[in-house]
Amino acid sequence: MKALFLLNGGVYVVVGVMLLLVWQRHRAQTFARDMGCSTLFAALLPLGYLLYTEAPAPWQSLGLPVVVVGAIPNLLFLASGAMQLSGRSLPRGAVALVIALALAALLLPPDHGKLLYWSLFNMSVLVTVGTLATHWLWRTGAAVRLAGPLLMALGLNQLLVVAYGEQGLAPNIIIATVLRAMIGVVFVLSALDGALREAGKLASRFQLLTEHSVQGVVVTDGARILYANPAVRQIYGMPLGLGNYVQFADLPAEAFSDELLQRYHSQLQRGDSDLANWEGRRAVAGGRELELRFEAWRVEWDGQPATQILITDDTERNAAARELLYQATHDKLTGLPNRTVLLQRLKEHCFRADGSLHCTLVVLNIDRFKLFNQSQGHVAGDQVLKAFAAQLHQVLGTRAELMRLGGDEFAIVDPDGAGEMARDIAARLQAACARPIKLAGGDYVIDASMGMALFPEHAGNAEALLRAANAAMYQAKRIPGTSLALAERHFEQMSSSALENEQALRKGIRNHELYLDYQPKIDAASGRLLGLEALARWQRPGVGLVSPVDFIVIAERTGLISELGAMLLERACRQIAAWRLELGACVPVAVNVSPMQLLNQGFPQLVERVLRETGIPPQCLTLEITESAAVENLADTQTQLQQLRNLGIEVAMDDFGTGFSSLSMLRELPLSTLKIDRGLISPLPAPDAVAVVTAICRLASALDLQVVAEGIETLEQANAARDAGCHALQGYFYARPLAVADAGAWMVRQFSNGTDCAAGKGAAALA
Repeated sequence: MKALFLLNGGVYVVVGVMLLLVWQRHRAQTFARDMGCSTLFAALLPLGYLLYTEAPAPWQSLGLPVVVVGAIPNLLFLASGAMQLSGRSLPRGAVALVIALALAALLLPPDHGKLLYWSLFNMSVLVTVGTLATHWLWRTGAAVRLAGPLLMALGLNQLLVVAYGEQGLAPNIIIATVLRAMIGVVFVLSALDGALREAGKLASRFQLLTEHSVQGVVVTDGARILYANPAVRQIYGMPLGLGNYVQFADLPAEAFSDELLQRYHSQLQRGDSDLANWEGRRAVAGGRELELRFEAWRVEWDGQPATQILITDDTERNAAARELLYQATHDKLTGLPNRTVLLQRLKEHCFRADGSLHCTLVVLNIDRFKLFNQSQGHVAGDQVLKAFAAQLHQVLGTRAELMRLGGDEFAIVDPDGAGEMARDIAARLQAACARPIKLAGGDYVIDASMGMALFPEHAGNAEALLRAANAAMYQAKRIPGTSLALAERHFEQMSSSALENEQALRKGIRNHELYLDYQPKIDAASGRLLGLEALARWQRPGVGLVSPVDFIVIAERTGLISELGAMLLERACRQIAAWRLELGACVPVAVNVSPMQLLNQGFPQLVERVLRETGIPPQCLTLEITESAAVENLADTQTQLQQLRNLGIEVAMDDFGTGFSSLSMLRELPLSTLKIDRGLISPLPAPDAVAVVTAICRLASALDLQVVAEGIETLEQANAARDAGCHALQGYFYARPLAVADAGAWMVRQFSNGTDCAAGKGAAALA
């Protein structure tokens, strides 16, 4: 009997290990794993029974725990394996129920009843699982459908124990051993059948992936082509991988690089790398040359190590990429490189590892090309651009590289240009412009403005060099005809300083760093105070006082002049209102107006609003405009000034004598005063200077205009200006520009004494 139990346990171990080995080979067959575990746990049952019945006292107590450890997992894994074989899983509730009932059957009955109760429980579980498996598996293969009936038979085998007790154990064990072995065989066959099906699926998927792939797939052992899909045959134009192994040595050398493939194959098989990549141009059948990309990795083929290679034909993709790159870097009309290429070339040429490189850049802009487009049409304009580009290219030859920056602008880069070479480039370009362009509509001569910048003389990097050449080109535009201007030295530092000044002015306006000083205007005959001129000042932190000549130019260039002018106008009017309240009288104050402010159609409305908000009468405010502003925008200026006169505001023309004003302009503009520029006053009392000032005063008198002489610095100048006919005098001889407090004190003395000390000195001198 003992031998029978041991035989039973040994068979269970063999069957269980066999099932686990099958599962280890084919991991998808999980039912084989569960049935293998069930059989191994079942092998503990005879061992536990022998310990419980045959072992000496110390070991006998281990019998029941061993039976429990073997019995419960045996049933659970058996039920799970049977259900997984039919495509189902064991519910958690069923697991808990089996564990509870098994413990009850093994632990609750008395010792003489344990065998009976366990046999009944074991039979019920096995018959139930077998019945369900028979129902679920009946429509499957012949071998698999036997699992259900065998499980039912294994359960019914427990009737021998139920009927005959321990006397039925021997036949029960023999029958159970045979049934377990048969169940194990059925499950092994099912696992192998499932593995074959999975392998078939994988083979089918591989075929679908490779046979219909546009990428070539090759499997090789290093010397032979073991497999090649249709895409490989299409790429190479030859019958590869059609059943017979093909030797690489028999293939054209220009189509397959045998040496390169052998090297990568060896690296992959040695494990030096997991993935190899390479690419190259290959000549294939039909005289075609393809750009191919290869990726390779280790595989197993028919049980032998091999290398799988994925081949991608990048010929069309690379050609499209090159075409896109060409379009992105070249001008469509002329085919010349564009601004992107220019910056790239300049960065290459301006990188000086040893400080020995030089580079010349010329920016060329065709003069009045917009006029040509308007008169001849854009089609003819495009023809001119193409012909001119060809002409420049012919003249330059290989000496320099020509590029089109857009529109009518070109760039010429000479990587070695310096000294005589730079002058040679300039001469060639001027010669090209002098040659007429022959088109169907006639011959045309092109004028161009050119700016030349040298590296490193004018800039220290590519972007600064381009800015310097552009600035020089705009300088050249001031010269009629084809002209070339050289960039100024230290252009980079100058540009940086200009940008810094612009930003500082913006900050200064925001932080109220700008303020007004006031310079008196004196009656030439009596020496009385006639009014004040408001003069803008900028106390820049860290720099000091900045001249209006400098910051007004910056304000006009950056468009800040409108904001600045409005701020200073409002500040002057508020100061007039404060003095009027303090003195009980109104002293007229003149405020300078920029030409750009006059271009703003809403300027008269701005003045009207400020007067209304500050509450000062219009006669307390005088606006001064420059002669150049009136000349350049005569019609607009006339309209604006008339609106200001309608408000009751007097307008003076400042800096008269420095521009190109005409008698008709003076007659047409609604002016009240002419201010003679200090450039005409400083030569006084020279006879010729006196004659010019006298003529201006007589002209003003004929037009009923008052005349103010600016820049009076000496008694002689004051006497000469008065004798020439000037009505008012202004300058350092009387007073420098005064701060608000000093100007207020000046007016207090004026109103208390009838005349202040400076005015008194002037009056005495003029008397």
